[in-house]
Amino acid sequence: MCYHGGVKKKLTLFLAVGFCLAILGNILFAVHFWRQNIVVSVPDGDSLQLKDGRRIRLLGIDAPERGRCMADEARAKLAELAQGRHVRLKNIATDSYGRMLATVIVDGVPLQRELLAEGLARNRSSAGNPYHQVLKDAGEAAKSAKLGIWSDVCRGEKPVNDDCTIKGNTRAGEKYYYLPSCGQYDQVLVDRAFGDSWFCSELEAKKAGFTKATSCN
Repeated sequence: MCYHGGVKKKLTLFLAVGFCLAILGNILFAVHFWRQNIVVSVPDGDSLQLKDGRRIRLLGIDAPERGRCMADEARAKLAELAQGRHVRLKNIATDSYGRMLATVIVDGVPLQRELLAEGLARNRSSAGNPYHQVLKDAGEAAKSAKLGIWSDVCRGEKPVNDDCTIKGNTRAGEKYYYLPSCGQYDQVLVDRAFGDSWFCSELEAKKAGFTKATSCN
């Protein structure tokens, strides 16, 4: 009886140890998995680098590219919100360039919404995005208040130099310039946050890669 009792105790101890090790293993795995979603760097205003090497582009928004109006402010704001923080990824997708896209959540709030609310990005979300209305409302409020990219800093109606009145306009990858005598000149907005510019001469505009708009002919 004593022999069988000893075996039973050893078996119980063995099972208890195994159970504890399994729980510990699950905890370590969960911690490891959790740590993979910590932001280690912020390359620009709409993308993040995670600890496991993944680079995530924020789904549904478009921040100014490096060198353009408010690009530094957008990157600084995103770094303030996300650097060193654990993030949750939702609505994960891949674009035509193979980049990973996702709605990025910190403390229950999409980072996309925070950037839009500050006027540091444009809303590009589709109606199928669960956060579409939230992002749309944040972007429209910032635009109405003329914050960030919507401010006169980036969207001045008048050129800095009165002699530089040629408008360079970038849309869907196409770059055109408009002289004051061109049709549609008054309707063209110079949005320096997204590649538009004022030029002092046609030669300057052409060197920057702009072509004369067809409405000028």
